[in-house]
Amino acid sequence: MYLVRHGETDWNAQRLIQGHSDIPLNIRGREQAKRLAARLKETPITQICSSDLQRAFHTASAVADVLGLQICQHVELRERYYGDWEGKDFRIIHEQYPDFDPWTDTESKYNIETYSDMQQRGIACLTNIIRESSAEHVLVVSHGGLINAMLHHMSNGLHGTGKTKLVNTSLSHVQYQKETWVVHNVNDGTHLDDA
Repeated sequence: MYLVRHGETDWNAQRLIQGHSDIPLNIRGREQAKRLAARLKETPITQICSSDLQRAFHTASAVADVLGLQICQHVELRERYYGDWEGKDFRIIHEQYPDFDPWTDTESKYNIETYSDMQQRGIACLTNIIRESSAEHVLVVSHGGLINAMLHHMSNGLHGTGKTKLVNTSLSHVQYQKETWVVHNVNDGTHLDDA
């Protein structure tokens, strides 16, 4: 299974929290998606799954068009829901909300989905995709926060949240073997090297 973070949006460039806000790819994001698709053209992917948010779906669509595949959309692959924080600037969020750190606090405030709930929903969705699919190579296009949370779980904290800053359209290769996740490669963005 390949996990891909969606392409860039204007909110990425402005460092605004996206969460469940349905933001389109910007020009650079569409180019990143094209480069990803060109890189995966010869990869034996037989199934594509995506978050239903357009920034992920349009990234997946670039690959689907090249491979001639349909996309299965999953609401469970959405980014973390950031409630009252959505659309706010990362750089000033701690000044406005000094009483809460959503990455370490276990309770929810400001209508923000807990980290644990997000991580569990993502892992459950991936596990269901694997169990219900006959495809050997599945591409999953989602969001940085969710992918990092899943990688953190899969690697017992070696990768992911607090360790890895995922590049837009980067590939992470994981495998599900005997009820266990194995992480082979994380954050591969070599298709963007000359950009």
